[in-house]
Amino acid sequence: METVRKIKYESFVIMLVFLFIGFYFAFQVDIFDFWIRMTSMTFILGIFAIMLNGKANIVPNRLELPIILIVSVLSYVLFLFFDLISFFVPLFKEHIVLVYNLANEQNILVIIFCLIIISFFEEIIWRGFITEFLLQNMDIAPALIISSILYSVVHIFTGNVALMAGAFFLGLIMGFIYIFTGKVSTTAFIHAIWGILIFVIFPLN
Repeated sequence: METVRKIKYESFVIMLVFLFIGFYFAFQVDIFDFWIRMTSMTFILGIFAIMLNGKANIVPNRLELPIILIVSVLSYVLFLFFDLISFFVPLFKEHIVLVYNLANEQNILVIIFCLIIISFFEEIIWRGFITEFLLQNMDIAPALIISSILYSVVHIFTGNVALMAGAFFLGLIMGFIYIFTGKVSTTAFIHAIWGILIFVIFPLN
């Protein structure tokens, strides 16, 4: 079992600042390819989160496997439902299309590789560090809500309402599972499988 290390308030604030800078860089700075920017940003900040006492137990055990598979599929179904609703909200549908445009003219294997790296290091950052810090300092319910709001708000630089809404609900799901299992490995694999399902295998567009 991984030892839970105390995360300092100063470390939490510093990480939040770097996350906003990082997401601005990934979505607004026109240098290199988006996937290179996003993957590099999450990798660097993920390592930084580990150095600041974040949890990084990404090797699942057999008991986690059913949870990973079931929640991955249910998460996809939930977002499929949201996509159906978006047909009645034109702005949301337009913004969903914009998200998928990020994959235009990209090699599918490159996208899968990047999705896996991004998913694992985002979970180290957002569940193993951000949510863990909040759980160390407040009750479960506010920690879950605040971490999900932060995960949504940091996407503000995308200017994409659908992406921000999706991030909030994904944050709730991942946060709940992290609280239930106490392991980043569960949410990391769910995030990766869900990402590949929704972006590559059965895209909503």
